[in-house]
Amino acid sequence: MFLILLFISVFAQEKDSIKVKKRELEQLRKEILLLEDELKSKTKKERESLEFLEKSNRQILLIQKLINNIKLEEEKKIKEIDFIEGEIAKIENRISLLKEKYSRYVVWIYKNRNYSFMKYLLNSNSFSQLLKRFRYLNFISEQNEKDLKLLTESKNNLAKYRNQLQKEKEEKELLVTQKLKEQKLLEEKQSEKKSLIASLRYDKKMLAAEIDSKRKAEIEIKTLIANLVEKERLNKSIALEAKSKEKSYKPVFDYNKLTNFDLLKGKLNWPVKSGKIVRKFGENKNVKLNTITINYGIDILTREGELVYAVSDGIVSAVEWIPGFGSVVILTHANQYRTVYGHITDINVKEGDLVKANTVIGKVNESLEGNILHFEIWNERNYQNPEVWLTKR
Repeated sequence: MFLILLFISVFAQEKDSIKVKKRELEQLRKEILLLEDELKSKTKKERESLEFLEKSNRQILLIQKLINNIKLEEEKKIKEIDFIEGEIAKIENRISLLKEKYSRYVVWIYKNRNYSFMKYLLNSNSFSQLLKRFRYLNFISEQNEKDLKLLTESKNNLAKYRNQLQKEKEEKELLVTQKLKEQKLLEEKQSEKKSLIASLRYDKKMLAAEIDSKRKAEIEIKTLIANLVEKERLNKSIALEAKSKEKSYKPVFDYNKLTNFDLLKGKLNWPVKSGKIVRKFGENKNVKLNTITINYGIDILTREGELVYAVSDGIVSAVEWIPGFGSVVILTHANQYRTVYGHITDINVKEGDLVKANTVIGKVNESLEGNILHFEIWNERNYQNPEVWLTKR
């Protein structure tokens, strides 16, 4: 009965969590459809533009987020199904034991049908034996009633669990169908994007526009970092205030448990296993386009589909889309350090995830300039030169 009540309590909490997740999924689907309508309304000329490419990238990120959310819900369903199947097995085993016990009682009754209980009591050799026999018969009778009651309850609970199992399996199948549908859509969008990049790659105006959008993206990243720093400062302030008033407060995460980032200077893992830096930290001049830009990080040219790794233990603080860098993931590390991974695709982490060093967070995305990962390191609001931090190759 305790397990049943526990299951009901957990199921009620899960129900609330599922409602929140459903709202999130619906919001993502709504944004994807709005973008799809907007992209479909574009003329042929408008489709062959950097703006169209950027919006396609944003739509791809939203679809990837949707798929990741569906995968998470699918994993929860699998756990729920495993739990219910385990409980069904326990109840079936209990029912089997109770049936066996009750059948032995029925056989005993049958064998002694011609031998009355009263005669059994009166044949006692002493009053003490009579009392023992009476208590034994009374115990047998009461135990039999309890067993019958427990058997009935177990059968009812078994029916409930089986109904719930069927429901969970149906919902899981629905999630699998949705996931496959979204994965197919993602593949279509990625294929369309690849074709568009191929047609725009040699257009100097488009290249110049992309570089300019990256310059603007740096400002957005700077703002995003500032917001994360302020959010962390506010969380610490709330925690200190709660402590001073002796109130209980659970911090979002204790970053002190992570690897000391200060000690990684010059020894930091690279975010990709292969590639070369094509745009250094600081001021950069593009000879072909005769432009000068400031880079808060480094740009690494690598192979198609190259995996992107977390350079150190951290918490996923943001998964955003920024024009110029496309999909961007920001990790927060110990000592108020943050790393930025720009222009990635196939993102398989979500905000709030704890990731270990060398965890795959996605793949390098393709741009007009090639397969380039943009990588930054920040300490609070101060950007750092990644080349000073990364281990020498």
